[in-house]
Amino acid sequence: MKTLVEFIESFIVIALVLAGIGGLSYNLFREEGWLEGTLGNIWNLDTQYSLIALPVVVGAIIMFNLWRGGRVIHSKTSILPNLLLYAMFGAGLYFIGRYVLTGTI
Repeated sequence: MKTLVEFIESFIVIALVLAGIGGLSYNLFREEGWLEGTLGNIWNLDTQYSLIALPVVVGAIIMFNLWRGGRVIHSKTSILPNLLLYAMFGAGLYFIGRYVLTGTI
């Protein structure tokens, strides 16, 4: 039973982290997003959907490898990966909550 609870807990953490990465990349690369607002209209954003998918795929691969190795929460070497994980976790909570309350990311 304890193993099942740990599995569900880690699955929720991974899902929230990926939601955070997805929300951040969506707001960064969408039309009139953070990148376009910051840098102006430097290039045509016809490739915006592939630009959104790239950070999500990379993040999913990294999180899967960390999750499989059991090093996501129990890292003993550095606090920086844990802080990054908690930041993405918080961003995922924010974007999911924002979607539930307003219907937009």
